[in-house]
Amino acid sequence: MKKTLLTTGTLAAALVLSACGEDNNGLDISENEMDATNTGQTDDNSPQSQTETEDDEEDENDFVGEGNDDVDGEVEDNEEESDEGNEEAASDWYEDLNFYEFDLDVDYGDQEYEAEYEYNDGTPEAQIEDSRDGDELSLTGEGALEELEGPLTELDLDADSSDDEVMDQVMNAFGIEEGYEEFEVEIEFFDDDELEVEDEE
Repeated sequence: MKKTLLTTGTLAAALVLSACGEDNNGLDISENEMDATNTGQTDDNSPQSQTETEDDEEDENDFVGEGNDDVDGEVEDNEEESDEGNEEAASDWYEDLNFYEFDLDVDYGDQEYEAEYEYNDGTPEAQIEDSRDGDELSLTGEGALEELEGPLTELDLDADSSDDEVMDQVMNAFGIEEGYEEFEVEIEFFDDDELEVEDEE
């Protein structure tokens, strides 16, 4: 009877010990799995880890690319603003004139030349009619302003200029030849003075 109890007790103890060992091993594995799951740690060589690394690299490349685009865009914007500034500076020649209105009429009988310019509060308007070469030339807007820029900026006149001085400067600046039947020029200055010169041949 004692042998049977002893043998049974020994077997029971062995079973308990072996069961405990399995449980410990099982608990260790499950705890490790739980720790890995909870902390989000994965094997660096796992497919998920490699995918995340590739995604991170792509995001960084996208960010760098976007940064470069922004820098290029800023450089292009600065160049465009610089070009616009140069265009405005080049087109402001009329701001240096001391008169706001200029009218020239030269009649050759069957041919004539007319040029009109008005400052118009900084938005200048101009018109040219020229039939001296047998062709009817008619310009308005920017085309007329471009043609008048040279002649008008050459003039150095004021209300005290003599008639001969006005005629000489206007004829030279605009390329007006002798032989006209009637010559007339009117200039209105910013200081409210006016100048009018007429000549007939």
